[in-house]
Amino acid sequence: MFKYLAIILLSTLLVGCSTTKTFDIKTQKVAYKDLTNVKAPDGEPIIIAVYDFVDMTGQKKPGGNFASMSSAVTQGSYQLLIKALQDAGDGKWFRVVERSSLASLLQERKLIRTTRQMASGENAEPLPALLFAGAYITGGVVGYDSDIKSGGAGARVLGIQANKQYREDIVTIILRLVNVQTGEVVISTTVEKTIVSTSTGGDVFKYFDADTMLVEIEAGYAKNEPVTFAVRKAIEKGVVDLIHLGADKELWKFSADVVEVPEIKDYVDITTENEETSIEVLTETEKDLVQENDNKEWNDLETEEVKDENNDETIDTSNVHTN
Repeated sequence: MFKYLAIILLSTLLVGCSTTKTFDIKTQKVAYKDLTNVKAPDGEPIIIAVYDFVDMTGQKKPGGNFASMSSAVTQGSYQLLIKALQDAGDGKWFRVVERSSLASLLQERKLIRTTRQMASGENAEPLPALLFAGAYITGGVVGYDSDIKSGGAGARVLGIQANKQYREDIVTIILRLVNVQTGEVVISTTVEKTIVSTSTGGDVFKYFDADTMLVEIEAGYAKNEPVTFAVRKAIEKGVVDLIHLGADKELWKFSADVVEVPEIKDYVDITTENEETSIEVLTETEKDLVQENDNKEWNDLETEEVKDENNDETIDTSNVHTN
């Protein structure tokens, strides 16, 4: 009896643990670390515009034996691209100008001008000119291939089974940098990101007491990589590629690290360590006293030399009178 109760309690505990989940709010950080680690540009940040970056796949969200009506990838990927450009090199690489909601921006500026003219008349303060970009970035999500690879492994022994399965999808994006003055596509890069889904599970299937009682226990765990996270990481990788490709084509340069070169002396310094230490700890007053003492010694030495010369002249004169 106690054995049956233990089995029932264990089953209830497993079901309760498998359905318990805490939901929290997370702040998204940069997924591709090189985006913030890339060196700063040589000069001012580059003004750049983003008009569109849309889903071009037409794929619907995959399911087991069917596809739902929702899209497979996010429809706001251009927002992820703008954020990636702002995060490049800790915000030192690009200044992104607003273009996706340009109509709203112009309408608001018109409202400000009208209000100022109504308040101040002809003396109304004018608005500063809008920033214009020398290049803009476009592209989109061009591919989403689901279930390109799947598999798993499992085993069952005496009614106890364990298994593990996985599946891989791939999302593909393209980024293009376009020169505004000429319309030329200067840089184009393609990035693919693998999306991995895994599941691990096990079950127990047992008969007890000569087929009078059947116990079946199941437990499992599945983990699916978010598609939006994969798109964001692919976009950030594409931005880093654009920066390096632009440097290779000499569109811009990385800032050079300043290396301090030690002073090279053209003589051998024979000052001992104790002498250097004693000189370093002298105050300005003590240095003046040392200089004054040195001058005094030189003056005394010159005085003694003059006295010696006078004595020599006196001795020579006496010799002449004696003769």
